[in-house]
Amino acid sequence: MKILFTSDIHVDSRHLGATCDIALKQAVDCLIIGGDLIPHFLPRPTPERLLETQIDYLETDLVPRLKVFRQKTKCAIYLDLGNDDLRGARKILEAHDGELLYLLHGRKHCLTPRVDIVGYMNVPPTPFVRKDWEKPDTRETPYEPGNRILLEGYISRNGRIEKKQLDLNDNDTIEKDLDRLSEMIERPFVFVSHSPPHNTLLDVLENGLHVGSRAIRHFIEDWSGKGLLPVSLHGHIHESPFRSGSIQTRIGQSLCLNPGQGSGPSPVFRYVVFELEDHPPVPQVRLLQTPA
Repeated sequence: MKILFTSDIHVDSRHLGATCDIALKQAVDCLIIGGDLIPHFLPRPTPERLLETQIDYLETDLVPRLKVFRQKTKCAIYLDLGNDDLRGARKILEAHDGELLYLLHGRKHCLTPRVDIVGYMNVPPTPFVRKDWEKPDTRETPYEPGNRILLEGYISRNGRIEKKQLDLNDNDTIEKDLDRLSEMIERPFVFVSHSPPHNTLLDVLENGLHVGSRAIRHFIEDWSGKGLLPVSLHGHIHESPFRSGSIQTRIGQSLCLNPGQGSGPSPVFRYVVFELEDHPPVPQVRLLQTPA
């Protein structure tokens, strides 16, 4: 199976078009977008207005473009929102789940006859005000010490914006979510996580601080050790590949990828294409194209 993976296409309005165009040109079998779908350029005078414009973008731009894309190819689409996207807008994607696209968060889908795809979109606490997709990482380390975070922000619920105060002592952690997700896993799988694993080449801020998830790293270590995780796909930290010098690392037997994402006046769209070779005894991954 030939797969194109990208993430964080929100940094430029042209990245969605580039995603579809390259997927068609490369004749991939599967397109995976690892979160943060909705462009930054949308007007945001108030959180309430931002929710309306995010809903409108998904309904009148992203979904119609994906419909045109699917008219030209049988390529399957797996995606979900990221921490910059408001959860209240997800209802637009939910209306097309299982037909036009497959939503990833907290879900398992059959990717090939022998391999599943499993997704998780929550991230550890950030310096940003949108808190729909943020949770403490682990009970022992709810966030990265030294990282500047913001506890007060807002979430979107039932079509409304509500104030949110993150509780770093909350038992509802990323670690607990991944324990529940692990109960679904029965065979080899591709893991799509918006946050990269902690202390790798994939989670480095411009200042050199590693801000990836410890819980996600432990999850990858566990399933890699069981020989069931050939590849994990990440985003969130756009600048990490530029800072670390690499889009990839290995945790045990698992290849972990974060292509990063281009921004600025003339951003270069970043993505990876790889072959998932679904052969016994363990599926293998072969990179076909990586960012320049």
